[in-house]
Amino acid sequence: MPELNVNFAGLKLKNPFIVASSELTNTLERVKLAEKYGASAVSTKLCFLKIPFFARPYHIVEHKAGFFSPSGDRLSVEQAQILIDGIKKETNLMVIANMMGPGDDFNGWGLLAKKLENAGADMIEMNMSCPNIGLMAKQLNLKSAPELGASLGQNPDLAREVTRATVKAVNIPVMAKMTPEANTPLVAQECAKGGASAVSAINCPMSLPSVDIYHDGRPIYPGTKNQSFAGLCGPWIRPLAYRHVAQIRMRSPHLPIAGGGGLTNWRHVVEMIMYGATVTTFCTAIYLKGFEILPRIKEDFLKYMEEMGFSNLEDFRGKALKYIVTPDKVEYIDNVVPQIDEEKCNGCSICTRIGHCPVLTLNENKKAEVSKPELCYGCGVCYWLCPRKAISMISAKTKEKIELPSF
Repeated sequence: MPELNVNFAGLKLKNPFIVASSELTNTLERVKLAEKYGASAVSTKLCFLKIPFFARPYHIVEHKAGFFSPSGDRLSVEQAQILIDGIKKETNLMVIANMMGPGDDFNGWGLLAKKLENAGADMIEMNMSCPNIGLMAKQLNLKSAPELGASLGQNPDLAREVTRATVKAVNIPVMAKMTPEANTPLVAQECAKGGASAVSAINCPMSLPSVDIYHDGRPIYPGTKNQSFAGLCGPWIRPLAYRHVAQIRMRSPHLPIAGGGGLTNWRHVVEMIMYGATVTTFCTAIYLKGFEILPRIKEDFLKYMEEMGFSNLEDFRGKALKYIVTPDKVEYIDNVVPQIDEEKCNGCSICTRIGHCPVLTLNENKKAEVSKPELCYGCGVCYWLCPRKAISMISAKTKEKIELPSF
């Protein structure tokens, strides 16, 4: 049986599955569900010395695409201390305490971190990434509390010094949470210089959802009359998360990374680790499918490792990075063309309507055929669009099939 245990910046975890800071981790009852269904650690809900303003969760879900979250519950330091104490007494989970200090008040960051350490936290997660606090006001040139959330995380020098002050105040590992609104490889590097033992990537990018186009463009949140810019979560941000994790790993090869953002199945976990993540974090998938999704991911993940002959996570961590090059160094495979399996093809004609491609047409039998192979440059769009998996990509010279995954 493959081993899933991992040492994450000094935390000995039984597997790489961590529940991210959210409304999934703001009560002891929910945290117990995280343990019941196999998580190794939780990052508790964001807490403050002084909560900056009232907020409650409100969301929009676009199925299989986006999860919009403009706001959420926040904990006072006293609430966080009670929660952490309860978790340590009633579960065996590792506790990562997500916190946001008072802007550029370094002493405040240290004070908050120390309070959470004293409550029993195993690691501090500095939130310098929340898009819902500070960043919107800064971008719109509105008066607000200085350098909070993603606004702080865009400033490498300030991020480094906040990290330094937080690390100095505690005796447990400190992790910095990255915002995709920043040059994350640089910010992560500077946080490491400030003493961060790890980084987590990514938090949500800022976004706006659809509106009610028949009623004055009003927001479609069921519980609000207006809206703030939203944090975008879920499957839409997964490729963005891959990019940031890979870039951080390439710039800081030895820095532990908690990689998350839109992960919903075992394949995504494999891909995130192949892009360099040390552990993985889950949020939206659990919101939408419950904690029960975790054991299913674990089971399929273990099956994959057994099938591939991997004995532990190190066997494939970072494997995909060697294939990432600058655009001028991309090596192209010549004469790649589609091949049609007529038994699978039902003549739906989707592949013949691709806007940029004149290669495929329907023949007299209402089956797709490669009528102009000389015009094909092997982009593969027809392969990805075919709902029947009737198209393969092959070498025009050797007829050898190009192995591609099926999603």
